Amino acid sequence: MKVHLFWLWLLVAFNCYAQKQASVWYFGNNAGLDFRNGDPVPLTDGALSTFEGSASICDEAGNLLFYTDGVTVYNRMHIPMPNGKNLWGSFTTTQTLIVPQPESQTIFYIFTASPQFDYIFVSDSVGFHYSVIDVSLNNGLGDVTEKNILLFEKTTEKISAVHHADGINIWVVSHEWGNNTFKSYLVTKNGISNKPVMSSIGSVHNGGVFKANSVGQMKLSSDGSKLALVIGEQKKIEAFMFDKIAGKITFLISSFTTQTDLGFIWSLEFSPDNNLMYFTTTTSNCGFNDPDNPSELWQYSFVNKKPIRVGEFIGTLNSLQLAINGKIYISRCNDIIGESDYMAEITYPNRVGEACGFVSKGVSLNGRNNQIGLPNFIQSYFQFSDAVFDLPNFFSPNGDEFNSFFKPTNTENLIAADLRIINRWGQEVFHTTDVALGWDGGDAASGVYYWFLFYEGKNGKTGTRKGWVQLAR
Repeated sequence: MKVHLFWLWLLVAFNCYAQKQASVWYFGNNAGLDFRNGDPVPLTDGALSTFEGSASICDEAGNLLFYTDGVTVYNRMHIPMPNGKNLWGSFTTTQTLIVPQPESQTIFYIFTASPQFDYIFVSDSVGFHYSVIDVSLNNGLGDVTEKNILLFEKTTEKISAVHHADGINIWVVSHEWGNNTFKSYLVTKNGISNKPVMSSIGSVHNGGVFKANSVGQMKLSSDGSKLALVIGEQKKIEAFMFDKIAGKITFLISSFTTQTDLGFIWSLEFSPDNNLMYFTTTTSNCGFNDPDNPSELWQYSFVNKKPIRVGEFIGTLNSLQLAINGKIYISRCNDIIGESDYMAEITYPNRVGEACGFVSKGVSLNGRNNQIGLPNFIQSYFQFSDAVFDLPNFFSPNGDEFNSFFKPTNTENLIAADLRIINRWGQEVFHTTDVALGWDGGDAASGVYYWFLFYEGKNGKTGTRKGWVQLAR
């Protein structure tokens, strides 16, 4: 019998940004995650052990190139590069970042910030620096060709990046300490711009115990339209519009102070559809264990301008990071009762309220432990195309292992689906929310059946489709 396939394409769109570069994470105490096949698989081969931020980078196929804690650069064999030590970041800096040179397969930049401006370092190492890596050197394992080049001195620990509107060049954004000035550096095939775009807007970043208002995450949204940051001990979050053509932070769209009895706010992340923002209130101390004052996860809607609590954990909820599977992961730790070896997860981050699906014990680290930091990435790696879903119109569950299931032959950028099978009398004969497993036909007789599909893409777009399938025994 000739098999005809009905190809169902759900709003296929061209995505100019690759995603596989953010496939492999290393962080915490030798912890790691591999997202190349969808949901994360724990890695235990990492050499990195750090308290706060890290960065990693893969090639376009998702193969690890190198990673860093802002001090040491480890190659894909988990060995420090020959000139890869003593970068002027720190194990206690919130964010470090790796950026590829546009139109190059071999040159990369590591951006580092010294911790808490000059509270810890009082030397030439204070400031916002970059180092240059060439992965073609050292027999393809890479080496650092230039190191600790100063961009400016008075820095916070905040670093984020997104692609320029042209889809090729990349904006790297930082914030100065002691004023309200953002600096946006454009990275092109010719290197890093000498003159940053300056935007003086929002609160002055100063103060805090040991200058602690310099710490905490800053993120650009994946579409490059927004930028948000925390000011830790002020317990404040500010969100702005970002112009990804000019690199300017244009105006303040949200500013609010969180009401929490805990020490401060530490982290934030945007939903993939860029309509929601998540943040945590915490003590930022893995030795914290107070059932009466758990760390909290909050969701803020840019539509109704209201933060709501959507989760909690007895211990600390720390850095947040969106992943290429469309979910957000949270470093969580409680060393007192040994609960630092799992990641928390926001399963459906585009959904409002508790429907976002917060899971406090979401992903095992296979015996490795979180600290408070997670890797930092170019945020446009998480700008997702519309969902793609391919279904056949014939299957034959006759025990020969060929075409035995009615299930997708291909899915892309799909985060949830609900599939129902109806017979010709309008009766439902099968229903599943795990479409990857498919329908084996059950006790149904040979014939034509009709299917109805509700789907949700990683980018938050939802829709319904319907069709038919021939079951032949």
